[in-house]
Amino acid sequence: MSNNSGEPRYLIIPAAGLGTRMRSVNREIPKEMLPIGNKPAIQYAAEEGISAGIRNIILIISKHKEIIRDFIERQYRGADTSADAISFTFLYQNEPLGESDAIGCAKDIVGNHSAAVIYPDNVYLPAPGALKILIPVYHAYRKDVIALSHVSPDIARTISNAGRVDITPLNKSIFNIRNFIPKGDGYFVLRHKDELRACGIYISGPHMFDHIEMTRDTISKGEFTDYTVRTSILKEREMIGCLLAGTVFDIGNPKGYDVCLQYINENKIAG
Repeated sequence: MSNNSGEPRYLIIPAAGLGTRMRSVNREIPKEMLPIGNKPAIQYAAEEGISAGIRNIILIISKHKEIIRDFIERQYRGADTSADAISFTFLYQNEPLGESDAIGCAKDIVGNHSAAVIYPDNVYLPAPGALKILIPVYHAYRKDVIALSHVSPDIARTISNAGRVDITPLNKSIFNIRNFIPKGDGYFVLRHKDELRACGIYISGPHMFDHIEMTRDTISKGEFTDYTVRTSILKEREMIGCLLAGTVFDIGNPKGYDVCLQYINENKIAG
């Protein structure tokens, strides 16, 4: 197995999913292009990487989501003329087999380097800032680090029932992750008032790709989600959870999208 290797040089954004839950909001555009303030969700993910100094951004899309590629290429055209130019690479997931399958598409590009991953339906506000928090933790502990977010009672019903973890505190904001709990039906019902959830924002060493390949054949039905891969990694090495100061909104469902827009409006965030 490969070890963690340096700071993350790449940001992987898996954006090839079907997004069926959001069709009631807008059937014409994918959820990654839904507006949050004055920009689409996919731009929040890209700007997380750019603001943290990552210059190689890999977007995994499908042939039905060329609108994402068109937007990114228009948005950043002509902006990358310096020695620190930002590079966007688009890869295509042939079938909607889940986020871990999509992330695995980037293996040959990332190689032996570490990579950050952001699911574009996990929007951190105030933005950007999540990766700026995670990268120093990754440097300090030399272990995979996953963003944790507070789940308040009023926001719990807007979050999918995923990301449950058992954790042990190391200090006020850093935790050892002991266990990942499989995704359930319905929304996130708090087990206790201070429960934290693991988000789709994290940094991993190149061993992530080894575990994607190791666990791929264990999926007999359903999507190849990150739960299987994260659990496999945890059996081999320790993983760190880092509590973010802001809020991670789950905009992959209508309620989560609505509460994110409400936050934007109440805090007068232009985007």
